[in-house]
Amino acid sequence: MVLKNKDQLVATQANATEALLAIEASGDLSDQSNSSSDDIIYTPPEITTNDMTSLPDSEGTLPSLQANKSQEAADTSFAIISASHSPIPTLQDPSSANISKREYIYFLPYPLPPNTDIPYSIHLPHKNPLNLPSHQFEPTTTLVLTSPNHTFVDIRIYKSFKNPDSTDSSPLPSAQSPNRGNPQHLDWAFSGTSSSVPITLPPSSPHHGKSKKQLEEETWENVTHSTWTHWIDSRHPVGSKDIPVDEGDMYPIAPGLTLEVGHGFHPALNAVKTHEEMWRDDDVRSTNKEGSKICVVMRCQADAAGVRGVVVRLGQYCQGIMMAGEKTTVERWEWKDEHAGKGEVEKWKREIRVGDGFVPCGVAFRPEVLGVGAVVKFHDFEWTVEECWEWK
Repeated sequence: MVLKNKDQLVATQANATEALLAIEASGDLSDQSNSSSDDIIYTPPEITTNDMTSLPDSEGTLPSLQANKSQEAADTSFAIISASHSPIPTLQDPSSANISKREYIYFLPYPLPPNTDIPYSIHLPHKNPLNLPSHQFEPTTTLVLTSPNHTFVDIRIYKSFKNPDSTDSSPLPSAQSPNRGNPQHLDWAFSGTSSSVPITLPPSSPHHGKSKKQLEEETWENVTHSTWTHWIDSRHPVGSKDIPVDEGDMYPIAPGLTLEVGHGFHPALNAVKTHEEMWRDDDVRSTNKEGSKICVVMRCQADAAGVRGVVVRLGQYCQGIMMAGEKTTVERWEWKDEHAGKGEVEKWKREIRVGDGFVPCGVAFRPEVLGVGAVVKFHDFEWTVEECWEWK
């Protein structure tokens, strides 16, 4: 793809265009959409702030990272290219950004029978009083990227399964590949903001006849209640008021391993079910020679046209979702050092694509040309950079 400047060329614009032309040269974006070289316009931020500051606050001052003594004491260094999601920009710790992969989902009745021990699935197959399936199962490849300001993109793609009796080791036909636009591969994709609050849960089993020590052992510590507000959801038209509340209790199982317990309507089952989902955190990795970690958030909103979209790039992953009415396009990219190519950009590879819309994931691969307020325009729709972080 080709990006051209909307206004008279200045140094920042020239650098941005050159960088994004390099992305096109890698060849991986050539089938991203049916667009000509003149369709995409890049506009840099009107004001370029110092790399060690965030955007001005409501009084016009630039909060300095040097004033944050707690960060210095923790020996953690990070630079904010610019970061803003709320009306008044706030200085967050970018290490709160998170990559999560779902290990499994397990369904239980809703409502739960009285005295059902929760969590339930972690005790399988040895303990199964409800006589439910004896093993957990993961039918999708599910990845969630969450920015320091709690903007997330959650994409769930059905795995491509072969006949277990088949001896054919060849790749799946392109029509069956989750990288070829087939919407049947999409289970669910959504984006919005997340929040969590600590809670204390009583033991789920009866108290009768149990000692204080037994009750304490059955009480989970460090449990949080999390809520994910869906701003865009592949199961609902853009702007729908009918998107149900998405929430659950998060149980820490082991370092980097969390069990979510909630309930909701599951289309594949055509029923409301209690569900337990096991999530494993993945480390945010650097993709550059400097060893720094990057997070970029871009958003598109044209409600009058029924169009919304969000892209989150976090470390070695980038995901985007765009909806036009009820039509959904999603992409997932991954950076690996072993991928072919000499440069940082060339090592990005698209793993997932569903739909035929435009999702500007490739722009996030070159954060050095971005800043909050930068705009990528495709036809009538603009994608604005909301967050751009770099830290070590």
